[in-house]
Amino acid sequence: MIVNMQRRDFIKHTLLATGAVALENCQPKDPYAPRKYEGQIAIIGAGAAGLYAGYLLEQQGANYTIYEAAEQIGGRIRPLKGLADFDVELGAEKIRGSRSTLYDWAKESGASLLPTSGTDYYQIGTLLRTEAQWNTDLDFRLAMLLSQQARAYSGNEATLAQLMETTKLVAKVRHIPDALIANNYGTSASRLGLLGVAEAEATWSAGRDNYLLGNRSLLSLLEEKCKNVIPKVVLNKQIKRIDFTNSPIVLEDAQAQRRFADKVIVTVPLSILQANDIQFTPSLPEAKLTAIRNIGMGAGIKVALVFNRRFWEANMGSIYTSGSVPEYWVSSAGRSTSSFVLSGFVTGERAEALSGQTSTVIIQNLLKELDTIYGKGTATAALTNAKVMDWGKEPFIKGVYSFPIPNGGGLLTRQTLSQPIQRKVYFAGEATHYGGHSGTVHGAMESGRRAVEELLRDVV
Repeated sequence: MIVNMQRRDFIKHTLLATGAVALENCQPKDPYAPRKYEGQIAIIGAGAAGLYAGYLLEQQGANYTIYEAAEQIGGRIRPLKGLADFDVELGAEKIRGSRSTLYDWAKESGASLLPTSGTDYYQIGTLLRTEAQWNTDLDFRLAMLLSQQARAYSGNEATLAQLMETTKLVAKVRHIPDALIANNYGTSASRLGLLGVAEAEATWSAGRDNYLLGNRSLLSLLEEKCKNVIPKVVLNKQIKRIDFTNSPIVLEDAQAQRRFADKVIVTVPLSILQANDIQFTPSLPEAKLTAIRNIGMGAGIKVALVFNRRFWEANMGSIYTSGSVPEYWVSSAGRSTSSFVLSGFVTGERAEALSGQTSTVIIQNLLKELDTIYGKGTATAALTNAKVMDWGKEPFIKGVYSFPIPNGGGLLTRQTLSQPIQRKVYFAGEATHYGGHSGTVHGAMESGRRAVEELLRDVV
């Protein structure tokens, strides 16, 4: 425990020194403003980290270009029009916490911020009840207690599954910590390292309230704030090789065309680095390669189910089920009175199992599971539209978001991943955030800020 606290204190002090915790917009008082960089900067990836890095460089008057492999910006932010009478988020949906630039941007834009309040319901067997209703069930209470303990774990390294086994949590409620903790962290109970979870929870600083945007999509917010950045994004341009042996740095795309830059900020998902989809010359340092291997990222699927009526409780927040999808929440709450949308989110082993099925089969099976909960044919008869988004099959994403694996994926590992190379190549993206905000949009943005600050510090 003492060692863990020393690591946390070290990381917190490092974050405070780099300015990665408390983000502010670039103002004239910014200590890096006088160091205007005249060279050419390349940003790889137009997700939240890349766009925000571009936003900050734009304020500095820097020369930069953003190269995006996909045909659209946003990365793991992906709104879909036409499925319902509002933009349905197929990727990131919630603004997590009220102490972040993302939240501030939403407030400044006049967006309707809807707190994700509501009563959560938990399935045990065929029964669906609230926490208060289940509170007389000892096994349920133990499952909830174990979920709390997992967030503050301080023993020898263990997975969540091992903790459930050690504490002899009965099978009928094991899906509850799996849903509340593992699925939320982007994986399964058998793959999630609890020391990394505890570090992330201890250093989280954004606040615990979550919000939905009631009258716009997350992407539209980024597009509005980054309107001067978007013209500098080159779409459908997959960078396959970065050669920083000499100056300038050589960037080679999938068509073997070369481009040149003096500095590069790499913001691609961790999974892209793990798959060696970008070749670095010279090779990345061994410490960074080890860090890439020692942080998890895997399969994840989000399913949007649109119904013509609400058959769930009016006060419902989330449903935690024992079926194929650990959690559903009401995406239409506060957004529509005519489209009733449940969003289901599944990661890890369950997502891998679903990924081998067609969208039609997935939707049919999920409706059957909901029918079991709400009554025969209830969900099936009310369905009007649906969409399955399999993030593991997206060629330039290959998963949902990073998570701590056993004996790896902690904050020091993420810090190692974030380290610049030779004052030429810088790294951003949610997986590089070593202050507890990995796996979030605002964490990705904060990492973009850190990378820009590192780059400007290196200007001599």
